[in-house]
Amino acid sequence: MTTAVCALLTTIVAGGLAWLLTPPGAKVGLKLGLADLPSSRRVRARAVPTTGGIVVFLAIAVSMVVAVRFCAGAPPEFGAKLRALLLGATAVVILGMADDRMNLKPLVKLVSQTAIAVAMVAAGVGIDHMRFVLGPTIDLGWFGYPLTVLWFLAFMNALNIIDGLDGLAGGIAAITAGGLFAVSMLDPNPILFLMGAGLFGATTGFLVHNYGRGTVYLGDAGSMTLGFLLAGGAIIGAKQDAASTTLLVAAACMTVPAFDVSTSMVRRWRKGQHVMVADRSHVHHRLIRFGLSPRHAVLVLWAATVFFGGQMLALVTSHGLIYVLASYVALAIVGRILLNQRRKNLRTTERGIRDEFFYLIGAKDSVGDEKDGEEPGLRDMIVEQIRREALYRRLERNDRDQGKRRFVPPRDVQEPPQKPVEREIPVEEEIAAEERGD
Repeated sequence: MTTAVCALLTTIVAGGLAWLLTPPGAKVGLKLGLADLPSSRRVRARAVPTTGGIVVFLAIAVSMVVAVRFCAGAPPEFGAKLRALLLGATAVVILGMADDRMNLKPLVKLVSQTAIAVAMVAAGVGIDHMRFVLGPTIDLGWFGYPLTVLWFLAFMNALNIIDGLDGLAGGIAAITAGGLFAVSMLDPNPILFLMGAGLFGATTGFLVHNYGRGTVYLGDAGSMTLGFLLAGGAIIGAKQDAASTTLLVAAACMTVPAFDVSTSMVRRWRKGQHVMVADRSHVHHRLIRFGLSPRHAVLVLWAATVFFGGQMLALVTSHGLIYVLASYVALAIVGRILLNQRRKNLRTTERGIRDEFFYLIGAKDSVGDEKDGEEPGLRDMIVEQIRREALYRRLERNDRDQGKRRFVPPRDVQEPPQKPVEREIPVEEEIAAEERGD
């Protein structure tokens, strides 16, 4: 079986399993208490199962086993590396399930994640060399061990933190997997080829039930596991890639979550809070308070991920023009959505463009409409966004009804109404009036 056919089979198996098993997995999650309960930080006023990530992991694991069993192009060492990666992912799933069920303390999660990352280094899954674009290959030596641990921690926590809207973390994971898949076609790299196909298929199959519908969530078990598998897949793929393009592309695709993590830590430190305490000022919260609907906020962050990933692919691949065009199309989508919302804000709010810009990039803590100095909950943000959208539509409808598509001068400077014109009396009537003596 050729590598291309095997990758297609892996994608279909992973996507089909994720799509079919997610609904029954959600029912099991509700019975086991693995559910996201209603709160001010949640969108829905009902319990939503958080077992989507477990199903995604099972779909990926089965697709990888199928790939090793039926794909002749898979190298012998792929099986050993894959077993180590799947065992580590299993530990991450268990940790995530415990967090979903008992809400573990941040320090406990961090220590557990570090232990799993160290175990992966001991199993031989590590970064031992690096070469940036047009630069020499550097043997990292012992420095590769802490770098590998930080790499795993960064991916796990970045996807976990940004998982706040339907489809957001899953979509970013799917785009990153697609970037790794694109890199794998350069050598070609059969290891990365199959892993990218499995990750992409499983995440897209899950997104059918998650994006815009929210019938099931990834949960901490899903977001951390996807981050772990993407980090491990990039490392394993880099073993056959002297230029380490997999690491560079994976890091570029994670720019949005990394930006969110860094700005969140700086914001909490500046407020004197613990850097790992949850708040409601992440980048997706800011986009909603800017006025975007949850779906449009997710689309903006997806498109931004495509832009950064496409720019890196353009640097490290031979088909640079294609990726440059794709990245700038994504950037145009981001610009169109944000500029259209800014036009709406001019009619519904009194905020200046400077305040909104600095708020969106995380340099400003608020847009000046908090009550009692408290950040509004996510549901309150969405309700306010819906109210503003309804107000804008009502104003536009009134303008159309009154024929005011363009600027209408104020009432006091409008032209005064013309005086009624007196009717002209015919000459015959004037002569008859004189004869009557009128």
